[in-house]
Amino acid sequence: MKVLIYYNKEKDVNGACKTKLIDALNNSDIDYQILQDDMLSYSMTADALFVIGGDGTILYIVEFALRNNIPIIGINVGKLGFLCEFEKSCIEDAVLEFKNAKLVEDKRSVLSIKYKGKNYYALNELYIQKFYDPSVGNGLAGLQIEIDDEIVSKFSGDGVMVCTPTGSTAYSFSYGAPILVPHADVFTMIPIASHSFNQRPVIYSSDSNCKITSLKDVKIGVFIDGELVDYINKNSVLQIDGFDKKLLFLRNKNYSFFRKLSNKLYKALGEEI
Repeated sequence: MKVLIYYNKEKDVNGACKTKLIDALNNSDIDYQILQDDMLSYSMTADALFVIGGDGTILYIVEFALRNNIPIIGINVGKLGFLCEFEKSCIEDAVLEFKNAKLVEDKRSVLSIKYKGKNYYALNELYIQKFYDPSVGNGLAGLQIEIDDEIVSKFSGDGVMVCTPTGSTAYSFSYGAPILVPHADVFTMIPIASHSFNQRPVIYSSDSNCKITSLKDVKIGVFIDGELVDYINKNSVLQIDGFDKKLLFLRNKNYSFFRKLSNKLYKALGEEI
């Protein structure tokens, strides 16, 4: 049995949680290897990938875990830790449950985005938003949305978002779109600040193809899980599909999405339950 460890050096102060995890793995006779940033392009095999950090750390490691088909065990040392399964006080429990095969698989859909010959993967969302650029003006973005080659929307506004069920509790939630249960086979398209009364979020099958075309000469940023990866201009097209692999998490057998939603998201927003 072998695992990989990736830890956020800024979140895990002085590597305290990393050291605690290594001690627990040694006590359980589990081999481990520290995964460094310069190794994320490698092909590797392991029984699990322990990620010490927060939601952002997990989003950062998605492509590596997806490409190598390695399940993630998240240890939260961040603020929200919605994607993580264990808090830092439960590291020993996480290792023991893993060793004794008591953790269960949680499979999550991922967006596959193609643009300019490059492939990107999003666990949460694709978000495109207009930028101020004096060379092309500061007008609204003009966007055309197609699903399965049928035009479903044309509008002017600030941008558009396409999110997975996992991402429905992130920025999509902030824009008033519905929360989706994690294993729903659907994605959501959300117009952002549309200058039209008839533009509303659209929920569509994860088997469908979505295309977004920029209709106006306005500079637009392309964000994948919060990271700016490129820009699009007039007549640029992004193609969005559901990736044929699922991202795997390992969770406690008593994991409850709605309990997690209550304990993490609502309380983080200061709401009374």
